[in-house]
Amino acid sequence: MSWINHHTHTVFSDGEHKPELYVVHALTKNLPALGFTDHAPVPFDCDWTMPPENLSRYLKEIRRLKKEYAGRIGIFLSMEIDYIPGKVSPDDTFIKDAGLDYLLGAVHFVDAFDDGTPWCVDGTPEGFHLGLKRIFKNDIQLAVSRFFELTREMVETTRPDIVAHLDRFKKHNKSEIYFSEKEDWYREEVEKTLQTIARNGTIMEVNTKMLDPFPSWWILERAFELNIPVHLASDAHHPSEITRFFPETAARLREIGFENIMVFGEAGWQQVKLPTTEFLVREEL
Repeated sequence: MSWINHHTHTVFSDGEHKPELYVVHALTKNLPALGFTDHAPVPFDCDWTMPPENLSRYLKEIRRLKKEYAGRIGIFLSMEIDYIPGKVSPDDTFIKDAGLDYLLGAVHFVDAFDDGTPWCVDGTPEGFHLGLKRIFKNDIQLAVSRFFELTREMVETTRPDIVAHLDRFKKHNKSEIYFSEKEDWYREEVEKTLQTIARNGTIMEVNTKMLDPFPSWWILERAFELNIPVHLASDAHHPSEITRFFPETAARLREIGFENIMVFGEAGWQQVKLPTTEFLVREEL
């Protein structure tokens, strides 16, 4: 068993280096495969998504790497695709035409300001607070509930292979400054969303960008009870982050009860055993 990362960003969107450098680094870490998921274009100005004019170059470059490194490492082509009703979704024609290996669906934008500008809930604290104030009148419950509603819509209507960072809102809720994750309304929104994911057979990403992953551990405990398939994804924006916090997260997943994770290969998605403690120790050596 070796690590595989399915969530990687390069200079084509908001990553720090060209794709090939990630491949070279993955080879030094003995990864059997690596998936690229730069942010798909959106139909408005955004400084962290792929400019529409770069899409064809991105597709061409990842396919070049597939051929260049064939036999040494599996390279898979995907994008992190936003779900914004009426604007962009994993079900759009340009996504289907791209010939992606798998679809990573995500919600980063929740409704819009009066001028039509979508509100990015994954941006700066200032931008988050402004949207919460102007769009939702500082009603955090309404805003978070809308986020989960959009996530459920995405899963139900567009059927991505993976749903990314399920509880991304907690990025701005450190020390629970806006709400407690123990509140009944929040638990109910999470439960409805997990039930939707389970019903549709969607893979839930365990995003290891931080040691405290997205989603939270209690959510992963409930996902285990619902038999929701999961996979590890570092959300790497730098080559050094390709397997960031994988060993620590895998160990905790085993404590919860997970024995398998999903990985993508030439035969598609399949379950593989989580690394054992012995493997983790051996890797560190």
